[in-house]
Amino acid sequence: MSFDYPALLLALIAFAPLAAADRLSARRRRVAESMPAGMRARLSASTLLFRLSMALLIAALAGPRWGEGPAGGGEYCRAMDVVFAVDISRSMEVPDGLGEYLGPGGAPTRLDRGIELAREAVDALPGARFAVAISRGRGVLAVPLTWDTGAVTTFLDALEGSAITGWGTNLEALVDAAAGAFQPSPPSRRAVVLVSDGEELSGSVRAAAGRLRQEGISLVALTVGSAQGGTFPGGGDVTSRRESAPVQAAVAQAGGLYIDGSRPDAGRQLSAHLSALAAGAAIQGAGGGAGAEPRARWQVFAALSLLAFGASKLCLLGSGRRGRESE
Repeated sequence: MSFDYPALLLALIAFAPLAAADRLSARRRRVAESMPAGMRARLSASTLLFRLSMALLIAALAGPRWGEGPAGGGEYCRAMDVVFAVDISRSMEVPDGLGEYLGPGGAPTRLDRGIELAREAVDALPGARFAVAISRGRGVLAVPLTWDTGAVTTFLDALEGSAITGWGTNLEALVDAAAGAFQPSPPSRRAVVLVSDGEELSGSVRAAAGRLRQEGISLVALTVGSAQGGTFPGGGDVTSRRESAPVQAAVAQAGGLYIDGSRPDAGRQLSAHLSALAAGAAIQGAGGGAGAEPRARWQVFAALSLLAFGASKLCLLGSGRRGRESE
């Protein structure tokens, strides 16, 4: 058995002084001796069950894991985690998502183009875990790592064409938030896919890339927009251009991959690169195997905690009935 947050188990130490007080407190002994034997036994059982329920709740919060991973039947999962770090600053509303490569029906915005490529990568990598971080000034982990690709694509669809963009760009905070999605016990491969036009108003994406390299996390920089630039709705005459240089420097720092998101084959490049990373990661089938992650079992401890809590209350109700009958 392992725990996602083992430090929380230190809270179990608090039960030691409670047990000592039960045995050493003279006042508690006198109160217990004054009770009828049946009521004293029920009260002791209720106290024990209540403390057991609290201990089980602490264990559930610590994130226990054991057994096989979540793959079942004919499904499989890869020891591969991918976090999409999506820049939702105002400049991502500029409608030059395909740059000079105009597609049918007009050009999408930079944000819409980046989301389209991210969804394509999710479809091309079944069995991997995905997460989404967003930033328009500070980084936020919006979707934690999950095998539920439907939840990821639903959130990405909600971002597409949305009105949540705003002023401010801090790619360093965005990449740091994405890196924070990975668990302490990493799988064989971890990757951050940065979706941005490269404009920075604060922070240093290169500094964040250096931290990724130290932690063994791959960086894929997917820049969207055109070098000529364009204006965004409500931006007046302000021109926003794709800034490739800082992102390319960050990729060089992290030893990752730079992709021009305006190219027609950008989706294939991204999917091929992630698939190549996943090919070197252990694959876990229905029967487990190398690199298999234990299944989360917090629900078991939570259910046992509720049962113990309910049993403790039943003991007190029984004491109340017996007391009224004796009267």
